[in-house]
Amino acid sequence: MKALVPLALLAAACARETPPPVVPGAHADPSALVASADGRFVYVACPAQQAVAIVDVRRGELRALRGIGARPGGLALAPERGEIAVSLPDEDGVRVLDAGTLEPLRTLAAGFEPAGLAFSGDGRRLFVANARGGDVSVLDAATGTELRRVPAGREPYAVAVSKDGATVAVVSRMADVGAACDEPRSELTLLDAATGEVRRRVALASCHLAESLAFTPDDARVLVPVVRVRNRLPVVQVDRGWVMSTVLASVDPATGSVAYLPLGETDEGFPDPTGIAITADGTRTFVAARGTDRVAELRIADALALESAAGSADLERLSSSARFVAARFEVGSNPAALAMAGTTLAVAERLGDSVALFGEDGALAARVRLVPPAPEDAVRRGDRVFHDARYAFQRSFSCSSCHPGGHTDGLTYDFEIDGIGRNVVLNRSLRGVKGTAPFKWNGRNASLAEQCGPRFAKVLTRADVFPPQDLEDVVAYIESLPAPRPDPRAGRVDGRETGASARGRAIFERTRRRDGSEIAAADRCATCHPPPHYSNLRREGVGTQSGADDTGTFDVPHLTAIGSKAPYLHDGRALSLEEIWTAPDVGDLHGAVTDLTKTDLNDLVEFLKGL
Repeated sequence: MKALVPLALLAAACARETPPPVVPGAHADPSALVASADGRFVYVACPAQQAVAIVDVRRGELRALRGIGARPGGLALAPERGEIAVSLPDEDGVRVLDAGTLEPLRTLAAGFEPAGLAFSGDGRRLFVANARGGDVSVLDAATGTELRRVPAGREPYAVAVSKDGATVAVVSRMADVGAACDEPRSELTLLDAATGEVRRRVALASCHLAESLAFTPDDARVLVPVVRVRNRLPVVQVDRGWVMSTVLASVDPATGSVAYLPLGETDEGFPDPTGIAITADGTRTFVAARGTDRVAELRIADALALESAAGSADLERLSSSARFVAARFEVGSNPAALAMAGTTLAVAERLGDSVALFGEDGALAARVRLVPPAPEDAVRRGDRVFHDARYAFQRSFSCSSCHPGGHTDGLTYDFEIDGIGRNVVLNRSLRGVKGTAPFKWNGRNASLAEQCGPRFAKVLTRADVFPPQDLEDVVAYIESLPAPRPDPRAGRVDGRETGASARGRAIFERTRRRDGSEIAAADRCATCHPPPHYSNLRREGVGTQSGADDTGTFDVPHLTAIGSKAPYLHDGRALSLEEIWTAPDVGDLHGAVTDLTKTDLNDLVEFLKGL
């Protein structure tokens, strides 16, 4: 086992650093933080620079910024090994760095698009949340051998280890895919730190957008800032928090019981929670809200006392937050993560390219820039608009509340503008939408400006529309979003190519049935779904109209990265790609498929997952 790096050695290594290498004109976008055990240094993931930074907390200055050759995701520190682990979402792996010099030591294989990660208490195991894979890799930290792979909800995102080192908690960012009438549920998965076995799965009811979590110092609770979403209600009471509100889920790991403590106020929301940090003595807890550039300081003892005394209905009254929220204070643009460095609170200010350091008295001690000031173009300005909740009534949510990462929350909504209970629709991804007009499931919006302009304000935000420049900028940002990565597992079994994707492509492009008879052009997959977007950009009818729909023709969705966009069809009725064709009464209405075998359909699905 590698010896602990002495503080003096780490300081000396940092002091020897030459001016930090940067990509000229590029931002840093700090998105994850982890503090050294002694609280002197904070490590920062800088995806836009493909780098990791070290901030000296005592001096309030940048000590190092070193490229790692790939976009970093989450960070984890193993003090007793003198190492820091960085997840690499674009490479499905983990880079292990020397904590003193940031020199690469080794690269470990993980699952599909890893996000958060954490070492076990003894540093021997590394738990990696594979967000797109829907599972957790339990790795031998020294050799990289995968000891276990554990399912952990939809998009497992953040990982924390109990103070006694016995339990690992993983929270899923998104709610599990379900029918429109089902209650959404994120999952908190509790694992044995020694074996990786599942101890308990806890459902976080009506919750999504869980991006962080922490154990209290006594391990009595796991605290998860999360959004309570009420998508099963018609969108008619935006001003009363009936669409979504932020809560602190307080989970008893011993019993699995959950209480939800409101973090918003009666006249203002606390949207898009992104980070949580707890002081060593457990008296103060901090939670960041990306949508309003604020951090709330909580008296957690008062919150837990309220949890014990109040009934569940009383507990979620927005007025309850005043009983345990000690303060709310402004931070820089788009706070993405928090960390306690001793008694100093570190805040990653993503759109400020900075790390803010707040002292024990709550005052700003320093703001450390990670890169020189970079120019802001329309995409950067649109990034701010997209994540800013001030455009919604009482700052209750932002664009990213329903489209985290520009993608989709996978939920269905009932917008009352066309009648309550009418035209219930699945939320669609914004990633890769450039060039795919028209928009909206009924295809009525000819441009993103129309989609995001007056219609968006009238239907959802109930506030003024985006000013013209802001609307132009947010459209530029949305059009800059790339499509999600194709699933590298498509057509493979245990990493081996099976030929399924190639056979699926042949089925997708076929013009004749298995018996040799010709398939009418209108019934061929490729007719409605031609490349490059795999959409003809028109409205078509495929027999999916329900009694709640005013039309039977719908915008043909583009199929790029379709494997990451479950559920499917305009109202989300198909929970998997297979159900698009295997649900009752579908027949050949959605392409000619009734002559296909189960194996044929499996191959077609594998091809689609790889788009």
